[in-house]
Amino acid sequence: MLVVATTTIALLAAGAALLFIELRNNRAALADDFGTQAEILSLAVQPALSFQDVEGAERNLDALQARASIQAAALYTPDGALFAAYARSADAAAPARVPALQPGVQIAGGRIELVKGVVQGSELLGTIYLRADYDVAGPVRAYLSVVGAAMLIGLIAAVLASSWLQRAMSQPMKSMADAARQIVEKRDYSFRAVKTTDDEIGVVIDAFNDMLNEVESRSRALETSEKLYRAIGESINYGVWICDAEGQNIYVSDSLLQLIGMTHGEAAAFGWAKILHPDDVENTLAAWNTCVRTGNTWYREHRMLGVDGKYHAILAQGVPIRDEAGQIQRWAGINLDISRLKNTERALLEADRRKDEFLATLAHELRNPLAPIRNAVHILDSEAADGTQRKWGREVIARQVHRMSLLLDDLLDVSRITRGQFELKRDYVGLKSLISVAVETARPLIDYKKHRLLVDLPEEAIVLEADPLRLSQVVGNLLTNAAKYTDPEGLIELHARIENAELVIEIRDNGIGLAEGAIPGLFMMFSQLNSAIDRAEGGLGIGLALVKGLVTLHGGRVEARSEGLGRGSQFIVRLPYGAPVPSNALAGDRNTGGTPDIGKRVRILVVDDNRDAAESLGKVLELSGYSVSIGFTGPQALELGARDLPHAAIVDIGLPGMSGYEVARRMRLEAWGRNATLIALTGWGQDADKHAARAAGFDEHLTKPVDPDYLSRVLARFLKQNSDNSTGASDVADSARA
Repeated sequence: MLVVATTTIALLAAGAALLFIELRNNRAALADDFGTQAEILSLAVQPALSFQDVEGAERNLDALQARASIQAAALYTPDGALFAAYARSADAAAPARVPALQPGVQIAGGRIELVKGVVQGSELLGTIYLRADYDVAGPVRAYLSVVGAAMLIGLIAAVLASSWLQRAMSQPMKSMADAARQIVEKRDYSFRAVKTTDDEIGVVIDAFNDMLNEVESRSRALETSEKLYRAIGESINYGVWICDAEGQNIYVSDSLLQLIGMTHGEAAAFGWAKILHPDDVENTLAAWNTCVRTGNTWYREHRMLGVDGKYHAILAQGVPIRDEAGQIQRWAGINLDISRLKNTERALLEADRRKDEFLATLAHELRNPLAPIRNAVHILDSEAADGTQRKWGREVIARQVHRMSLLLDDLLDVSRITRGQFELKRDYVGLKSLISVAVETARPLIDYKKHRLLVDLPEEAIVLEADPLRLSQVVGNLLTNAAKYTDPEGLIELHARIENAELVIEIRDNGIGLAEGAIPGLFMMFSQLNSAIDRAEGGLGIGLALVKGLVTLHGGRVEARSEGLGRGSQFIVRLPYGAPVPSNALAGDRNTGGTPDIGKRVRILVVDDNRDAAESLGKVLELSGYSVSIGFTGPQALELGARDLPHAAIVDIGLPGMSGYEVARRMRLEAWGRNATLIALTGWGQDADKHAARAAGFDEHLTKPVDPDYLSRVLARFLKQNSDNSTGASDVADSARA
């Protein structure tokens, strides 16, 4: 009986001890594992909480699917509201508010729960909640079944051969005791009791070793879990790192190693500092050492050399991991590559700077014409001015208004090109004619600055299929630029040639030249050269942007070259050139028709709420021989129309109360307005505005300021069409009176 009792007590003691140790270790390991998971998850979700990225937070929580024991997880905002959640099943959903639990791991009954705050610096970003199943009964039943089997076998064997067992039991029991002691002291579950026989004692040893196999299997499961969490860290689009209590690196995720091109060994300790930007090394290391010494949260931006040979802006964040006594055991954090964010920030700042420069330059360019216009008006108002002086004043006003009109046209052209709403009016045009128009455009400035212009064109006739106006505008802009930025009595050369199925137009000058760094941004909107600021003809910085846009629309390309400041510049335009075009296809050879002579019988109604604009246009039309009536509102226009029965009406769209569109629609309902020519005159010139004008009943849409000669031609064309298609506007008017 003593042997049986001894065996029973030994087996119970050994089994209970191992069960207690395993349960304690399993409980502690599970708590540590849960805490580590919460730390990693806290780092991963900080950017999502900071930028209110619910989608990113849910992706991080969904990664917990790999842990079968975790039933629910959630992120809460600082006020306790649910921000993002994960649930393995519908009935395992996380609470809608932060549970009233103490921070840390709580194990009770069949579940384990954790509540942890997400802190960045001293700011609480939110709260993490994790809940998992804690299966205690399963391991206990397994251990008890093994121990019970061992005890049963041992007791049967003891009864049958108690005397023999008493002699043979000492060595196996000692082996089991040694194994248990090694496991307790070294936490190494690979130790086993030595089996010496295949009898009942051997079975007991097998049962004991099977129990150790179960414990070892659970230990390996914990190691696998740790590897799983590391894999989760690798899958997140950040670089994860871990340092020891002294701040020396012991782990770097592959995602960060791939960015910086280092191995784990090279990045270990302070090896990562080798790829810091030289200007950041000293300050970054000093800040990190201070952080390690004080135990504060790590938050810093620095630059690291990437495998692409470029320095990347990095946002580094990290927190200390403390034990129960509050001592720092490790540091864990992430490195986020924010290079694209920084590049975007720099681009926005540069765009803002260009915008400010453009607005300042635009104000300057608009003020310049106003000064001579104001002086010319003063001269016209002066009673002392003679006819010659008054004529000079009118010419000044005309020139300056034309200049402002060209400025606004360039702005609108660039806007339409940028938005893809610009359409070329292609035709066949001779190269010599095109260059001649361009030279004529730039000639006043070239002559004013006494430049010498050399033009070298191919002897054979070259005909292009292009927009003659826009292509001459390209060459004219480049010639004007060359004249602007070349000191007086300079040399400007224009060469054209056919090369590799392309027409190459090259414009050179011996002017101020270009710095190498200025060439890449030369064709951008609002681009201005610092070296040209003091030149009166600096402009808005949209000329070259317009050149590039128009050349691109023609299927070509443009480039700039210069050997440096003070060594002149060279602009090369390359346009596709196919088969020769018949000479009789040239636009200049086709008859465009004449302008009919409109007599004084033609009555025109002008409607504009701007009195100066309406009255000045009325005076211009009267000087052209028209009979003009003027209205300033929609109702007044309809009243004048019914009274005067005009052949044509020029209507401003932006009238107060009743818009120009409504005026046109009502005019078309009247007998006198059914066949009248209606022209919309407005400051809005987009395609949508033109379509709206047509839909309202207008025959033509003109953009302010309109050239009086062009307006006269438009009136003559429409009035001639009306006279050809009917018995005449006057007959319609007479029938309306009747």
